[in-house]
Amino acid sequence: MSYAPLKALIIDEPWISHILDGSKTWEMRSKPTKIRGQFGLVKKGSGAISGVATLVGCGEPLPPDAMIRAFDKHRIPEQMIRSGLVAKWNCPWVLSNVRKLLRPVPYRHKSGAVTWVNLEPEVAAAVRAQLVF
Repeated sequence: MSYAPLKALIIDEPWISHILDGSKTWEMRSKPTKIRGQFGLVKKGSGAISGVATLVGCGEPLPPDAMIRAFDKHRIPEQMIRSGLVAKWNCPWVLSNVRKLLRPVPYRHKSGAVTWVNLEPEVAAAVRAQLVF
């Protein structure tokens, strides 16, 4: 049984596309989160929810060598890791049950929302409507 996510995570390209196509199962963030469960996936700057995923766990921050070995999970190229460009994004958030929506669902982006956005009930219902077949 599906339920409507009440939160959505803002993710930049190319990372959101890797999540939606199934090639990325870890979202790398700068710190752990205690949030678990289903959430919406928002392409940064789009103003719409493109899919949903389930956050099932959160790992400890990884050193560069461990990140390089885990490329298949996060898709960050070795050159970016070694350059230090992504040094603060070393904490894996483990995703499962990723589903791309057939039609992106617009939402109202409230001022100050940078990582997580809280979804209004009607937006959550519109997402849920696409998850129930």
